[in-house]
Amino acid sequence: MKKINFTLLMGLLIMAILIGITFSILLGSVNLSPLEVWKIFINKLFGTNIFQPNWNKTIEIIVWKLRAPRIIMSLIVGGSLSLVGILMQVLTKNTLADPYILGISSGASTGAILVIILGGGGLLMGVPIGAFMFSILTAAIVFFNSGVKSFSTSRLVLTGVAVSSLFSGITTFLVMTSPRENQVRSAMFWMVGSLSGSNWSIVGISFLAFIISLGIIYPFYRELNIMLTGDETALTLGVDVKKVRWIIVLVSTLLTGFIVSNTGIIGFVGLVIPHISRGVVGSNHKKLIPFSVLLGGLFLLITDDLARSLVAGQEIPIGVITAILGAPFFLWLIRKNDYKFGN
Repeated sequence: MKKINFTLLMGLLIMAILIGITFSILLGSVNLSPLEVWKIFINKLFGTNIFQPNWNKTIEIIVWKLRAPRIIMSLIVGGSLSLVGILMQVLTKNTLADPYILGISSGASTGAILVIILGGGGLLMGVPIGAFMFSILTAAIVFFNSGVKSFSTSRLVLTGVAVSSLFSGITTFLVMTSPRENQVRSAMFWMVGSLSGSNWSIVGISFLAFIISLGIIYPFYRELNIMLTGDETALTLGVDVKKVRWIIVLVSTLLTGFIVSNTGIIGFVGLVIPHISRGVVGSNHKKLIPFSVLLGGLFLLITDDLARSLVAGQEIPIGVITAILGAPFFLWLIRKNDYKFGN
């Protein structure tokens, strides 16, 4: 697979994503025409009627306001989690690291559940705001306790594990003591991840956060490659290890906190996708990052389709699907072990 031209691989991925978008929009109880779907998309993207609207207004609402935001959000979230997964694995030099290793997701969960329990779930952006504020609080606690002046990856990870356990306990306590069953159901649904609340406002802000994060970290792809060889080697080759580490931590923290605050916890994407990507394109981050971002987006697009369609008339939280698909595949990867981290 590694011998396949990288440009061809990227082209095939983009084509698969476009096909996936079309299929995802068509998926549902209302029958839609693929041609009409793309005509609506093109008109909306360019802000003018390039194609004369000859379809029912209801069709346009279903395509553009109901299904499209969720589909685009799945691509953004999948790409973001894959990116952060790569960064966390470089930071810790551990193939088992994922976007949630610093405890950011647990803090965000506590903030979201607290808003739901206190009755603020119906407020505009109430749950995402509460989740994001607690994710930042969690990050501050982790950084303060792991040492601000002297950076230690081991101390950072251990602090993240401890803080994650703390907030997980608080979240469980809040859910178990809630007197309202509907609040418990909402809380549990959020905790295992969902894209059902996606709209164009959330999509726009999430895309901006993702693009900024990618723009900050991608120019450091050479430094990321060198850091896999070890800190001493990286320092010898002129890499400012301390600077790159903090850039990784800050970008990962903010992007993870932002994504989790809007979608809940969606596991295994940031763990499995980087592994698959390394097996296909290798560990050169110049190729690994863009390939993994696209593959992560495609993976979450497919899993969201499954979440919407597996049980008729009922949506399964997407985090359940990613866990069911991701865990066995990851176990297979570990057993197969056909590549070495950093090669």
